[in-house]
Amino acid sequence: MSEAEIKVVNYPKGAAIVVQHAINPGLFYIVRSGKVAVDSEHIQVDHELTNYNPGDSFGLVSALTEHHFLVTLFAQTDVELLQIPIRMLGSFLKGNKDLAMKILRLYSHELRALQRNLSRANQPADRVYLPEKLILNAKTYMAWQKPALAAHSLHRYLEWADSHQTAIAREEAESLLQQLNSSAKPYEWTSQKASLEAGEILFVESEMNQDIFVVLEGTVKLFSIVRGFEYVIDVLGVGEIFGEMGLIDNAPRMASAVTETPSVILRVTPENIFESVGESLMQKVFESIARRIWFSHQRLIILRMQLPEKRLYAFLYNSIRDQDIRKGTNLQASYASVYSFPIAFEELCSMCGIIKVKKETIQDFLSDSNIIISKDRITVKSRKRIEEKLGHYKTKQGQIIAKLI
Repeated sequence: MSEAEIKVVNYPKGAAIVVQHAINPGLFYIVRSGKVAVDSEHIQVDHELTNYNPGDSFGLVSALTEHHFLVTLFAQTDVELLQIPIRMLGSFLKGNKDLAMKILRLYSHELRALQRNLSRANQPADRVYLPEKLILNAKTYMAWQKPALAAHSLHRYLEWADSHQTAIAREEAESLLQQLNSSAKPYEWTSQKASLEAGEILFVESEMNQDIFVVLEGTVKLFSIVRGFEYVIDVLGVGEIFGEMGLIDNAPRMASAVTETPSVILRVTPENIFESVGESLMQKVFESIARRIWFSHQRLIILRMQLPEKRLYAFLYNSIRDQDIRKGTNLQASYASVYSFPIAFEELCSMCGIIKVKKETIQDFLSDSNIIISKDRITVKSRKRIEEKLGHYKTKQGQIIAKLI
């Protein structure tokens, strides 16, 4: 790690540190001393912090997504910052475990808050472990006719009951298992890497599990229960990391994770994360969180759109941008590319907050020759044509669409 590239920079009281709408040149900042404040004119409803104190950090999302700063930050007192090129973040934090966990915890909390808003499941007990929820969830999975999910959830509850030597609701859980008549049990890991069939359950909503997972091959769907329906949070592909919030917060899983296709998954346990994880994987953990925060912000914007058709186009547009960020694709190459997403149309609707919709209200989308909808995949032939669609809506709806493009 070159000390010449990691700099200590000083700002006098009142000086602007970053300016709203300016492009982040790829820098991550850690406050060493003093206090950094958010310009009061730019404080946002979904931006929790209004001040940054020693040990706090900022710039992760904008640096990793090559996006602009959402707010203006200025030195409320004389400030000393550590300025780190984002490409060096993994190597820098690899040797700073406590700092790495603090930064991960900060962004994990932001991601959790965004995802709660997306699912509209703002429950005060979200961060409290209530094992009985595993039984309630199992009943929902049974109603969905997904016995493997139900069995997994019930087995996790019974494991908890055994470890705590309690009989609370045990009889009910055992009775439900008998009704299922399913031989399905949670997958038993015998090595750090596993080849899994489609439909393998990695964890279920409300279980305690602190493992981190990396998709080496295949795809994994993350979803939660919202008002009795399956709400798809994301479909993750090769190189994606998930499950880090369970480790960071020591909180119950807020979603379930199931392989969509035959997959190869790397499992990293809390005991060996800093010892066995290399700098590149540490970097990917931060990149994954940053992109998911950015995408969650975009989805909140999408949910403010009234017409379902606009939501669908906007979601595909941001999926293209997300894929470009992951692969480092420039704009010229992006315009020349065809994009394919491993999601069913019903899952796309779910991620756009569309539970029930009449086909005539989205007929333009369904008949769009630029979009190919197959059983488990959606293909976009041209990014440019998606932008043209959004440009058309922008002239009609203005501010909301403008934030996307």
